[in-house]
Amino acid sequence: MFIGIPTHFWVLPVAGLIAYFGLKWAERSNGRRGMLRAVTYLLLIALAVLPNGFYALFPPSPDMPELLLKRELLPSYEGRFYLDAFYVFSGWALSKVAKLKFN
Repeated sequence: MFIGIPTHFWVLPVAGLIAYFGLKWAERSNGRRGMLRAVTYLLLIALAVLPNGFYALFPPSPDMPELLLKRELLPSYEGRFYLDAFYVFSGWALSKVAKLKFN
């Protein structure tokens, strides 16, 4: 999990941008407020779950040809999923802080 911290750091700003702009547009919209808010949260959940959450539930088999050629162990997809979920939550929280600070 700790090895994945620098390679998965991009999830934090992407989640922050999705949350900030998605919730901002939802507040400004009159008729589509609920739909925009739902789409924003669905995108955040998808960002947290895909692909590492899927691989944590259904790990690729170690006898896959590309894994045999590399001769590497499978990464900890569960750890990567937790890291992605933490980054998504942190990005959402930072978007709330930015909203309070800049409004």
